[in-house]
Amino acid sequence: MPLLPFYLPDSGKFVVTSSILFSKKAENVKKNPKVSLLFSNPEGSKGGKHAVLVQGIAHADDSDLDHGWEKYLSYWRKKEPYIDAYLAERERFGWFWKRIVVQVEPKKILAWKNGDTSRPPEEFGA
Repeated sequence: MPLLPFYLPDSGKFVVTSSILFSKKAENVKKNPKVSLLFSNPEGSKGGKHAVLVQGIAHADDSDLDHGWEKYLSYWRKKEPYIDAYLAERERFGWFWKRIVVQVEPKKILAWKNGDTSRPPEEFGA
């Protein structure tokens, strides 16, 4: 399932939020927190056609489904400015706005220049 990731430079972590409509991933994270985030689609990216795999440890927080994700709204607006139109209709899409927050602490990052996965990646320890 595609997710919209946010990078938090102060902590070095990635954050994704997911509607409880798609909560299976969050349940899996609780059982096994080892996760990977793959950034491989250059559409909408300023980073070129590189492929980047982030391997890390995730923590799913479902303690405040209604408002816990709102502290990341400024990041969301930067990526998808039209989100405010949906927020205006928040009551109509109630289940969509009940969101689980998943933070990912990177442990290893692999990067393939120009997305060429036939060559060995550059490896970065986080």
